[in-house]
Amino acid sequence: MNRLPSLLFDLLAFLAPLAPAAVGGLVTEYVGSLNIALEGLILAGAFSYIAVGSVSGPAVGFLAALLVPAAIAYISDLFSRKARADSFVIGLGVNMLVPAVASIVSQAVFGTKGVAVVAGLQSGRVFNEAAGLPLLGFLFGQRTTDYLALVVAVLIAVALARTPFGTRARAAGMNQDALVMAGVDPGRIRGWAYALSGLACGASGAALAASVGAWVPNMSAGRGWIALVAVYLGGKRLGGTFAASALFALLLSMATRAQALSGAPAELLMALPYFITALVVILGAARTRARKRN
Repeated sequence: MNRLPSLLFDLLAFLAPLAPAAVGGLVTEYVGSLNIALEGLILAGAFSYIAVGSVSGPAVGFLAALLVPAAIAYISDLFSRKARADSFVIGLGVNMLVPAVASIVSQAVFGTKGVAVVAGLQSGRVFNEAAGLPLLGFLFGQRTTDYLALVVAVLIAVALARTPFGTRARAAGMNQDALVMAGVDPGRIRGWAYALSGLACGASGAALAASVGAWVPNMSAGRGWIALVAVYLGGKRLGGTFAASALFALLLSMATRAQALSGAPAELLMALPYFITALVVILGAARTRARKRN
């Protein structure tokens, strides 16, 4: 492969586990809530894919990767609303609880708390014959689960932009009283938003686990936090969120090709997305303080 097609090919591979999580973060932003648990939900999806897939095969494993994080997100939000608990604290609890539970279950199922490799769960590459096409070849030859994860992201984006749910979600974030007057329960809309957020993160986790065919502790590697920043960097808009996700995926893609970029240190480029994440958070906090002063 030439450098540019190779870079774009890697970009798509990195985008697959990042874009769904970013869209998942955007869903709850629509209803006026920050889902801080994206990192834990991605891990829940990755582990569910491997644990269930090891028994029932990759197709059922992928389905479990979608449903388990969706259930976790829905239940955590329900608890937050019913118990009047701080959703931020609940989200942090999910981030800490999921790796711990995964470790315990992994020890019971696979006999190890470390890496658990399962034969037959690494997703195969498809459309390899078209990978050599000029200009568009980078779109082909990706793993099946990468395409599925991106489809999940697009479907949720369509639901936000083109369905009554999306309209009601925005209303729940801006003016819940309007929903109540229309006979719609804002809590139910928020619950569905959290469930969709968990489902999207599950797709991201499944794409990660299927890329190696194994469960690797903490394999999300900060993607949940990057996804949150992509939401804010994209102005809490669908197009902007996808564009910001593509930017971060491009940076990660560049890191994998660092040796071909004039000897640039791979470690430096790999750290660049996380540096930009921290920078955006700092600038956002400064902007918020400036608005309050004015």
